[in-house]
Amino acid sequence: MVRLFVSPSHLCTLYMILHARKTRKEGYKDILILDSPPKKRSLIELIKGTQNIYDWHSIIDLSSPLDDSVELVANTKKQLTRKLKSKPGIKQVYDYLLKRHTSKQRAQETQLLSEKLKGLGDVIEINVLTQTLVNEALFKLFPKAQVNYFEHGSGDYYLVQKMKGNFNFYCVFAEPFKKLLAEKGLNNSYVKQLTDHENFPALAKEVIEADPKREEIKKNFKVEGKMVLILLEAMQLYQVPDQYYIDYIDLCMKQIKDPQQYTFVLKPHPAQTKKSIDDQYSRLKDHYKVKTLLTDGGHYINFSVEVLFTLWKDNTEHFFGTYSSAIFYNSVLYKNSGTKFYFTYEFFLDYLQNAPAQFKDIYAGIKEPVKKVFSGNCVSMT
Repeated sequence: MVRLFVSPSHLCTLYMILHARKTRKEGYKDILILDSPPKKRSLIELIKGTQNIYDWHSIIDLSSPLDDSVELVANTKKQLTRKLKSKPGIKQVYDYLLKRHTSKQRAQETQLLSEKLKGLGDVIEINVLTQTLVNEALFKLFPKAQVNYFEHGSGDYYLVQKMKGNFNFYCVFAEPFKKLLAEKGLNNSYVKQLTDHENFPALAKEVIEADPKREEIKKNFKVEGKMVLILLEAMQLYQVPDQYYIDYIDLCMKQIKDPQQYTFVLKPHPAQTKKSIDDQYSRLKDHYKVKTLLTDGGHYINFSVEVLFTLWKDNTEHFFGTYSSAIFYNSVLYKNSGTKFYFTYEFFLDYLQNAPAQFKDIYAGIKEPVKKVFSGNCVSMT
């Protein structure tokens, strides 16, 4: 009996391992599939490295590797396409071309997966994310398999409400999400609590201990004394002005009394631009003149902050984020840490003028979940 697990990220792979460990039975063959979008080499290595903590029967890598130096920023042509593709007339042409491209890619993936999985046994379970690209290929190949969606971020709580079919949705915020759906008169029977999420801190510690660079990680990033953690974001998708990154740091600093008594740790997003990271680091170090540590470098930057927080949970007094799912995840996964978690949602609204329409829609769509589902353990900065 075969179970398929499709993941594009380190964190999602760990969520799936929690589920796989708790539900595995004798005779199961659990196969990890790296989704098809291009990924940086260090991220690919990190995801495949989960073989050190979970006995995957095999790993199928559908992604194309990128050098760690590549910045995931839309060029001028891509930015223009994002703005124009929703316009009347252009939308019809774009949708046709996208459908044709997607159909061709899906056919290739279907054939490849069919060959890779041939002879392994019946596929009884497909574990995916709401927007992993190989979903349709797998559904076509194995129409009788149980479908489980795992969350990848706050947008999934918006997207999953629009989805149809027989599936489960495994998520961190199951109870408040079920309550929200019930209040709206919507079905919530498909919403399931992420399996064994209480043991995530132990799993995070296990991940670091199993990493070949574990001594470097501890030496470079373990902090002595009181600490402030600031979660950075890859906001270039929204085409924000450069000033946004500085203003965000300033907003966080307004919440701190006597900042000189802390070490400030910046955890960048793996897809964030180097310039935005440098600007934020310089703002803290040169303008505020506080002790600052940057968790940079190809291998380290791809660790999810949910994993690295196991190094910092005992001495982090303040943890800042925007409306990223990571700030909310940590507030639940490490709810007994004694850390005060801060988020902001409305603050970002002033920087959305140039954002493509689809990203504005997602931002608007997650407002309700942010307020009613995610932020129960957090303090709003606005």
